[in-house]
Amino acid sequence: MPNENKYKYLVLLLSAKKVTLYLYDKVNFEKIKLNSADSLEAYERDMPEKVGQFSDPSEHKEILVNKFLHHIDQALGAVLNTHPKLPLFVLGTKKTTGHFNQLTKHAKAVTEYIDGNYNESSMFELKELLAPHLRALDFVKE
Repeated sequence: MPNENKYKYLVLLLSAKKVTLYLYDKVNFEKIKLNSADSLEAYERDMPEKVGQFSDPSEHKEILVNKFLHHIDQALGAVLNTHPKLPLFVLGTKKTTGHFNQLTKHAKAVTEYIDGNYNESSMFELKELLAPHLRALDFVKE
């Protein structure tokens, strides 16, 4: 039980191609395995080869991204049930986070969306990015 309160935040690193979810305690990131595919490639393999409706490549990609984000949202629900009181930060490009915000069933659980492309960011860079947001959140709690 001593580690039960170790982690204070959930950090969802989101793009239109992959997702990573972390528990974070201001020092360490612990990756959480979601109950869904963690990349868009898995959904591309599941799509039919050629279907008349998908003659427009951008429409095809939009359908894949929708499916991917929907499954991420479903998997996130299970994590939020396990960690119901942890603040959730969603990091990603404005387009992807906006799209996710439109379809998520867990909008009330999201503490803040932080726009930008952070897929290649190091853990140190993510800590630096999150620090002012966490300070502001801690200040509001006091």
